[in-house]
Amino acid sequence: MSRFVVVTGLPASGKSTVAVAVAKRLRLPLLDKDEILEALFDSLGVGSGEWRRQLSGTADLVLQQRSMQTRGAVLVSWWRHPESAVASGTSPSWLQSLPGEIIELHCGCGRGVAAERFARRRRHPGHLDAQPEGERLQKFEGFVWPGALGIGRLVELNIEQPVDLEALFERLEAPAGNPSTEPTVAGKPPVASHAPCQARPSAGGEPCRSEH
Repeated sequence: MSRFVVVTGLPASGKSTVAVAVAKRLRLPLLDKDEILEALFDSLGVGSGEWRRQLSGTADLVLQQRSMQTRGAVLVSWWRHPESAVASGTSPSWLQSLPGEIIELHCGCGRGVAAERFARRRRHPGHLDAQPEGERLQKFEGFVWPGALGIGRLVELNIEQPVDLEALFERLEAPAGNPSTEPTVAGKPPVASHAPCQARPSAGGEPCRSEH
């Protein structure tokens, strides 16, 4: 059966790092919206905020098209929650139409931790990430959302706790509807925090760096 793992969570919650490990383990292609967008920056240039929004919309369409053409993939983006008042983010409306099993892997991370990670990370200049701290925190206030998107089978990952990748892989590879799969993979549910994220692996795992 085709399998699509949709990685969700706040910006800078470690989605890209987790997605790389999952794609490698499940032998699935990795489709990351940021990588598509950065390729557009390289080919078409860096510009204003409006230019970035236009290219972001194009990247969303490319992500959707490539996803629909595959027989399974790991999909990464900052998804726009249906209940969120924030207009930014990739629309998840098409995800239910994917041709296969859908697993939502939700990376839980407190708002303060995500904001701190966002400030530390270095992305393509086309993203226009440079912001005063007050504006950045205000932006993350708006990013607070009701949680997982609620599509497909849910696997929750608290990246503020040590991440057991083997336990994560076991849950992702479990048959659909397996009652033994617990929703939270590692640690307690995340809470809002301004402390540095100490996410690190258990034996054999990899750290969740400040990405996506």
